[in-house]
Parts: sequence; structure tokens; C-alpha cells
Amino acid sequence: MKSDEKEECPLQCCCNRYGFGPQQAHPFVRLAARLDANFQGGYTPQQIRFAYDFTASSTGLGQTIALITTGNQPNIESDLRFFSSFFSLPEARLTIRRIGSVPDNPNPDWALETTLDVEWAHALAPEANLLLVYAASGRIGDLMQAVDLAAGMGADIVSMSWGVEERFGQSALERIFRLYPSVSFVAAAGDQSAVPLYPSVSSQVLSTGGTSLILSSAGVRISETAWYGGGGGPSQFFPIPPAQELMEGIREKTGGMRGTPDVSFCADPDYGVAIYHSASISGASGWGKAGGTSFAAPAWAAILAGIRQRGGTSNPQDLYRLAGESQYLEPQPYFIDIVQGESRLYQAQKGWDLCTGLGSPRVSRLQDGLAGTSVPQ
Repeated sequence: MKSDEKEECPLQCCCNRYGFGPQQAHPFVRLAARLDANFQGGYTPQQIRFAYDFTASSTGLGQTIALITTGNQPNIESDLRFFSSFFSLPEARLTIRRIGSVPDNPNPDWALETTLDVEWAHALAPEANLLLVYAASGRIGDLMQAVDLAAGMGADIVSMSWGVEERFGQSALERIFRLYPSVSFVAAAGDQSAVPLYPSVSSQVLSTGGTSLILSSAGVRISETAWYGGGGGPSQFFPIPPAQELMEGIREKTGGMRGTPDVSFCADPDYGVAIYHSASISGASGWGKAGGTSFAAPAWAAILAGIRQRGGTSNPQDLYRLAGESQYLEPQPYFIDIVQGESRLYQAQKGWDLCTGLGSPRVSRLQDGLAGTSVPQ
């Protein structure tokens, strides 16, 4: 792993010119309980890979996942080594870049977000290269500058586990995503949000919602329902993108506007995943059980890395095309259709919905489908 290196972004970001710089983003990581020196449970990488049908060959080899954050997690390299060793994962390849200087009083929520993103991107794409980029601050302009830097450095997938309330005129920020048509962008839909969030609501981004996944002690699925804390909904400003027009019924559900989320993954912290965070938070450190749609973002980034590893396509257009082609098959071949549960405002239902989008992935079949090697049955 390469040590932390300070770097000024050489690219001019449009965000501040359009007046979005001061808008503060929020990370969506959630802990089920205080950190503790003893392992607290939480799903392991092996359990999550089994639950969502990752194959052993889905490792993200040759792909670079960028994780955009801010603040500082001073122990991220040693924590990642400990996490990897504990769960018998390969040694991680982590590069760190920073725009600006280390803040005097970094927000512990951002530090925790960094831990969750890095450890689980590695857990689900253990042979991918990881690029951790610290933005100069949590302002949307600074975070988008970090997105620009990561994509410009050659990232294949960029994961964003944060967001701000959508506002009129944010379409100006789309320029950054359009500069990199070959890069896959993933963003969390938000937790307990009554309105869509940016950048999740961007048509250039795969928006990730949350579910509540319950497994038996043997790791067998018991149920998966919409998570009440998950965000999503129809945009007030962004029209429905061409990708969502590929499935019947979405336009009617969103009133002709961009609907979020596109897809989902387990996010309920009460049935969360294990993380190791040695930096003190309120006097506690060690093992935790974490969730939030912020987990769904790096998880889907890892899934897309596995798709790209096989030469498959990984943009929202292709996901919706695949889902649309098999829309009336039972069961759905590529997604687990979440039909029970609700978010704060929306009820899960058959097909695409405003709680969980297309649903959770059947990873091996989805990767086969997007690599062009499988036919729905």
C-alpha cells in the first residue's frame, strides 16, 4: 500500500463557478452500536459474497475503484491490513491522494465512512486497485473536485457514499461526469431522506438504495426487504433518463422524472457488516457493525469491477436494458425483486420501485448477462 500523498487537483472544477461550493454533503454510514475491542458480529465478507452469489473469480482484477471522502482516517492503512488478515483476504493495493491539507479537527463520521468504504470495496473486489481520494472539505464543490481528480487519474469506477439535497441548476455539475464516459460512477441514495440527493439523482450515476437482509447462522438467506431508513424518490429537476425508459412502468411511477434508487444492497445497520476502526470515536475504537446506503455504494462499485474485469459493460443503460429484456420472467434472472417493506415515503412493490429500484443483485448471473455470456431462462 502506498502512503498518503498530498496532491493539488490539476483540473478546474465547475462547481464553485455555479455556486454549489458551500453546500455541505453528509456521509451515510451508520453504526448499530459503539465500537468495541471485541468482535461484535456483523456479516463477514464470506457471508455477503455467498448471500449475493459472488463467484470466486469475481475479484475486480485489473480494475481501479476510487473512493471519495474527506477529513482524515489516520489509521486506514493499518486497519485495512488488520481487516484483511482477520478475514483471510488478499493483501490490499491502496493508493491515497489528498487535495489540500489534513484538517485540524476531522469529522469522525467521515473517518468511519472512509473505513467502511475502503474495507468493503476490498472485501468484495479483493484484487482491485483502490484509490482513496480525500477532498479538501465536505462541500459539494470540493468533493466533486475529488471526483474529477480520481477519474482523471484513471479510475474505472468512482464510489460516492455521500450526498446533498438536490437543487435547481445542479445539472451544471453533470459536466464532470460527462468528461469521463468510460468511467462508472456510483452514489448512495441517502438514508432517511425525504428528497432525492445529488449526485445520486444524476442520470450519469448508478444510484444505490438499501435493504434489510437477514441471514441464518449458516449464512442462508431468510429474508430481504426494503429498509425503512433507505432514501430515494422522484427528482424535482432531472427528467427521466433514457436508461429508465427501457423498462415499462417507471415513467408512470416517477411522473416522468429521474427516479432513485436504481439498485439496492443490504444497508440496515441492525443487520450490518463488520468493520475494524482503530481511530477513537467518542472514546471507543475497534470492531463495529455498520450499514447505511453508504455501504451499498462501494458494494456496487465492487460488483461493477467484477463485470468490467470480464470485459462487460457497467453503465446504468446496460443494467436497465438487461432488466427490461427479462422484465416479465419469473423469477427475475438478474435481480432479487424486493416486494416487501417500505422506506419513509414509499412501499416496495413488484418490479422497479422507489424503495429499492431494480432490487438486489444476483451477482454471478448479472455479471454473465453484462458480459454477454448468459441467456435468461
